[in-house]
Amino acid sequence: MQAKKGILMARSKSDIANSAIRIFLQEVGKFYDEERGYESFGPKVGQKDELLAFFSHQCCFCGTAIDRKSLSQDHLIPMNKTSLGLHAWGNVVPCCGACNNEKQQKPWREFIIQKVGQEAELRTSKIDQFVDSKNYDPSLNLHEYADNLYEDIGEVAMTLIRLRYKQAEAGIKELLKVDG
Repeated sequence: MQAKKGILMARSKSDIANSAIRIFLQEVGKFYDEERGYESFGPKVGQKDELLAFFSHQCCFCGTAIDRKSLSQDHLIPMNKTSLGLHAWGNVVPCCGACNNEKQQKPWREFIIQKVGQEAELRTSKIDQFVDSKNYDPSLNLHEYADNLYEDIGEVAMTLIRLRYKQAEAGIKELLKVDG
């Protein structure tokens, strides 16, 4: 997405649909949190503190010391069309900026092994404890809904774009007729 005067400008139909998927995952995440008895994940200051406390103020991946100021957050299951991780308690973990940048869309278990080797089992266990403590179910299957949304949004967006294009085209022709 490109920002232009504070407005996000999509470069393609897929950009629009991908943005819709992220919004969908955020909204479903709010509902999922509330249904499990949690305040939806913001994160607010208290929520950041809870994440930091659970992981002893360390990056959950490499163990680097972090605080509120240096805290980055990672979605264990990425928030994208393929993985469909929610922005919700149990899927968001604290990490350092370096690990957040390095991990990207990699599966978190593989990333930990790559990153810390022998410490991977300890770190994986801590993350599993966190996910379990929040009753987050990584097998939640939203593919049917998300796939339909992806296609629907793309088609609706293109229909609106074509409509507005025709209107702009007619306006330009009218303007040129008046000036000519």
